Amino acid sequence: MSGEDATPRGARPRNPFPVVAVGASAGGLEACRKLFAAIPADTRLAFVLVMHLDPNHASMVAELLAADTGLEVLEAAEGLAVAAGRLFVIPPGAYLAVRDGVLRLSAPSAGHGVRQPFDFLLTSLAADAGAQAVCVVLSGTGSDGSAGLRAISAAGGLVIAQDPAEATWSGMPDSAVATGLVDHVLPAAQIAGAIAAHAARPEGADAGAGDGAALEGILALVRQRATHDVTL
Repeated sequence: MSGEDATPRGARPRNPFPVVAVGASAGGLEACRKLFAAIPADTRLAFVLVMHLDPNHASMVAELLAADTGLEVLEAAEGLAVAAGRLFVIPPGAYLAVRDGVLRLSAPSAGHGVRQPFDFLLTSLAADAGAQAVCVVLSGTGSDGSAGLRAISAAGGLVIAQDPAEATWSGMPDSAVATGLVDHVLPAAQIAGAIAAHAARPEGADAGAGDGAALEGILALVRQRATHDVTL
């Protein structure tokens, strides 16, 4: 990747376009294919995908999804600028965050506890993108995403869950819906339309807490939920 993709701090206007964080685990690849096949190549959205991958094996997720979408699909790398029309896929064995519009990779904590890489991404994205952040919870086991989506909601962003009845594994969507903060529950193929409608709203149409209140809510969530270092 060329040096022009690593944007210096302060060079990129804050939140010039929505950033969509997508989380999935077991059974999630098929749901991802349905979602990303419906995204037009000229979209003014950026996408970041977190899947629960085997840390000991190379991933083919980026290559597989590239066959189904007009988006430019890249495996996430340290320092890449988040850009519209691109889908960034988490690499195996890493945690992924967005800070100042740039991807940041880190090693998972060596401490005990279940790894929650989607929560980690969502918490950082809520602080970085505010109301321009979108969370999409797809098929998967466990509850990853249910803590982080609270930060997205507190920041005024959009939260969508795949219909649990459609999901191969309903654990993640069920857990998300149980928070009471999900804005839409939809089949995977219909999620793109909901995101597009959200992104097309007139500027300034967002309701909810201001930046200070949203940030305080995010920090409170971090203090309550974190089992590893998620300092922003």
